[in-house]
Amino acid sequence: MKACLFAGDRLVLREDASELPTVEEARGWNAGEKAWFPATASRPAAWDGVHTAEGDGVHAAEAHDARAVATPGERAETATDTPVVAARAAPGWTPPEGVSAIGMRQAIVLLQEPDLSIAITAAHLARWRHTSRFCGVCGTATEPSRRHQAMVCRSCGHLAFPKVSPAVIVQVTRGDRILLGRSRRHPHGGYSVLAGFVDPGERLEDTVRREVEEESGIRVRNVRYFGSQPWPFPDSLMVGFTADYDGGEIHSGDDELLDVAWFRADALPPVPPAYSIARALIDGFARSNGVDPSRIPTWQRR
Repeated sequence: MKACLFAGDRLVLREDASELPTVEEARGWNAGEKAWFPATASRPAAWDGVHTAEGDGVHAAEAHDARAVATPGERAETATDTPVVAARAAPGWTPPEGVSAIGMRQAIVLLQEPDLSIAITAAHLARWRHTSRFCGVCGTATEPSRRHQAMVCRSCGHLAFPKVSPAVIVQVTRGDRILLGRSRRHPHGGYSVLAGFVDPGERLEDTVRREVEEESGIRVRNVRYFGSQPWPFPDSLMVGFTADYDGGEIHSGDDELLDVAWFRADALPPVPPAYSIARALIDGFARSNGVDPSRIPTWQRR
């Protein structure tokens, strides 16, 4: 059985590990025995004191503070031969020698599938569980639902489901050029495709048009779906699109961006690493213009 152990918002791994540790290893790190529960069988429904939401893509199991986040036979992204549980370390716990608590951005670089998708799911659920301890309707303490992937109020019965915040991210092209922006959050000088959160009542394609025009002054057409990526910072779902230039001139009036510019495929600035959907959008543009993505510079976080 594997484990996703979190110290705050940081994932605990063996140093230089490329896969999740086992529960036995995590127990050996003395992060708090109450965070873990014994596995008596391979299916969560048979675990002692655990209740699961049968049929869901990701099971929500609970025993003390532990959560089962992936089991055999589940969706392809989190397919694994053994169950996986997640828990938070005790407050003030520090990793022993040979063990590191790393940020999820670093974990995304280190881990391979299926552990990567499992860790992303675990990070999302762990944060949701931690921020949903009390009912948003009446303020009473909540507990895990035995029927749903949800927290249920002990008083009024209100169900709180995991929060997912959709955001669009878009590759805008104008012939052989791509529109990229440099965020104030990227002081290292890197550029990326434009992105933004979906407003209530807004269609995804309308978000694309609004965000691009707000951030750059550019109007777009032919908005097309590209793909998506869960992004646990803290609970986003990045929905990727491509779009074509439809008019307007670049302005730099957006508070979030230091610069916006058009770039040719053979003269791209440093861009996000390969694990992100932003990079997938940029790589797709490069390939369509005859440039090997391996030649594109990648930004380095400081």
